Amino acid sequence: MTRGSALPAVALAAVAAAALTWAVSAAGFAAVSLAAGVPLFAAVFAGLSAWVVAADLRSFEIPDEANVALFVAGLAWAAFAAPPSSLPLTPALVFGTAANTPAWAGPVFGAIDGLARGAIAAGTLLAVRTFYRRARGIEGLGFGDIKLAGALAPWLAWPDLPTALFVAVLVALLVTVVASLLARRRLDGAAWIPLGAFLAPAAWLVWALRVAGFPIPLLG
Repeated sequence: MTRGSALPAVALAAVAAAALTWAVSAAGFAAVSLAAGVPLFAAVFAGLSAWVVAADLRSFEIPDEANVALFVAGLAWAAFAAPPSSLPLTPALVFGTAANTPAWAGPVFGAIDGLARGAIAAGTLLAVRTFYRRARGIEGLGFGDIKLAGALAPWLAWPDLPTALFVAVLVALLVTVVASLLARRRLDGAAWIPLGAFLAPAAWLVWALRVAGFPIPLLG
């Protein structure tokens, strides 16, 4: 969440409606569009993301249990089901050829790659939080949002990390502006925004589009 006064109730209603629509469409998309074996990961990802949405909308807090579950499931995806990483460090590079690569190397390298994505995502948002606090004197991000970014990152390919964050922030800003207009309230630059309620669905959508092979302009 971002700090400040409470987000107008109409904004929460709008986000709740959007989250419900997203959850229903997620189930249908996973069942129809994704390859065999992937719908299980899609359902777990969607269910845990819905938990984050509900908790963040209700209390502006993201349960640590939800973040841990997302992180563990994301590492399982990265280790056993995700496409090969675009990074140059691959099992074939280390062991010479694919024929010489032991069976355990793929999952291990996948998990390491997922851990690296989680550390980079959480570290980047922690740096943003620190910089914003020093520049403005207020907290711009909650630790729950930072932990959520780290938990979601193992699910996403490297190019998709900034895409998911961009989509989440853009939608959050649009919802906040529209909600303020509908409520006829002055836009509060320090309003509390349940960022996790936007980030979790955005990450799921970007992940699903990547896996299902539906490119969008922001994705590499």
